[in-house]
Amino acid sequence: MHNIQIGTMVLNGTLVLYFTLGVTGWLIMKYRLRRVAERDSIIACTANAFWLWLIVWKGSYIIFHPVEFIHQPVALLYFDGGSRGIWIANLISALYIGYRSWRHNWSYQIWMKVGVWLIFGCWFVYHSLLIAIGEESIYHAASAALSLGFLIHLFRSQNRTDTGKEASYVTWFSIGNVLLMFIVTNRPLWWLTFSKQQIIFLLTALFITGLSFFAEKMKKEGKHG
Repeated sequence: MHNIQIGTMVLNGTLVLYFTLGVTGWLIMKYRLRRVAERDSIIACTANAFWLWLIVWKGSYIIFHPVEFIHQPVALLYFDGGSRGIWIANLISALYIGYRSWRHNWSYQIWMKVGVWLIFGCWFVYHSLLIAIGEESIYHAASAALSLGFLIHLFRSQNRTDTGKEASYVTWFSIGNVLLMFIVTNRPLWWLTFSKQQIIFLLTALFITGLSFFAEKMKKEGKHG
């Protein structure tokens, strides 16, 4: 994302984006966990994971560009570790959340239910912001509409008795994004006609489908065992 200039102040556009997504995630969790007893501790854990992610992501610039940082430390305000830094930050934050969940014995169903809301909500805000700053792409509009549609469906179905379908929502959301990305004709291809993002979405859909199938199989075996 481009830098944002307000008067004489220049802000890192990517940093503003992630702060906006962080606030969005915090609001979603406050709403979604309003009836959960562990609400405050889970939100605190997630907030700590966000700040940890941000620090690792920005600080990874020092690891990948140590010479540039030594010569110009202020560059850390404007640069980061890029995609490699994002992967490292994701891993460390996930390990932190996993450790806290293990310590507090939080059920993975809690993360599954709130995680779906976070994915759809943050994805909608992300692509909406790209459109707002002038990114003219049909894909951004279509992807924002897709995530908004799933989010509206979650709002309408949250009080129904047929809950527990969060995994299928993410699967179809991933497949939808794979199809929508074919709109972007100038996307860098990684394998056959698929980009790296499309491959990640495909693997996510396959992984969640396999995990759901395995969980359902274990559930049936448990009933008959």
